[in-house]
Amino acid sequence: MFQKTLLLFISILSFAFAKAQGGQYYQEIGIMSGPVFFQGDFGESGSSDNITKNVGASGSFVYYVALNNNNGGLERNLKVRFDVTLMSVTLNHYGKYAESSSVFGDKLRAMQSDVKVSNVGFQLEYYPFELDDYGGGNLTPYIAPGFQINSYSANATSTLGSIGNSNTVPAKYVDGFKDSSGIAFSMTGALGVRYKLSQSGAVVLEGQFKYYFSDWIEGMNPDPKIYKENKNNDFSGTLQIGYIYYLD
Repeated sequence: MFQKTLLLFISILSFAFAKAQGGQYYQEIGIMSGPVFFQGDFGESGSSDNITKNVGASGSFVYYVALNNNNGGLERNLKVRFDVTLMSVTLNHYGKYAESSSVFGDKLRAMQSDVKVSNVGFQLEYYPFELDDYGGGNLTPYIAPGFQINSYSANATSTLGSIGNSNTVPAKYVDGFKDSSGIAFSMTGALGVRYKLSQSGAVVLEGQFKYYFSDWIEGMNPDPKIYKENKNNDFSGTLQIGYIYYLD
């Protein structure tokens, strides 16, 4: 499944690039980076520390294509973006349970997972005030849905010793906390804005929400049939700033 999807992605990208080279499309390249806020089974739900401290870094290479059409139409408001992104974050437990002086609290504080995710994907960007390619103005906001294929790995550890037993982790995590790796799909939604600096480039600021179709991204997944609070898959949010260079 992954190989077929990746082949389809490469085919679409190759076709878009070939068309762009033929002069039928505007094309751009760029780089983006910023913090990533990862939310999974680490930390107490709703804890502000869990949100503000389980933060990592992300970086992306992006390639855009937009139809070169001077006859009007919806395509003057759309760009397709293909991207490759790397993300890294170290996760810990936060919240009142992790802060307690109990044995349970000690075990929670000892747990950690180093998570790395690389992905390829695309998003369809809609600019309500027309693209900057068509003189839509220096400041152009956009909204975008997207789809990604993610390769992930999680290095799960405890400072109390080897994981996988009740001496080092709470009972709910004995079979639900481990090193994990694999492939997972995700859907994204983004809000962003561009500011055109010149005829050759622009800066972009974007916030993106990503929902993974897996609950093992960070190496933790207590049995949801027993632990009802573990009902959601992993998700993350990024805030990236970057520079876009116009090739046309």
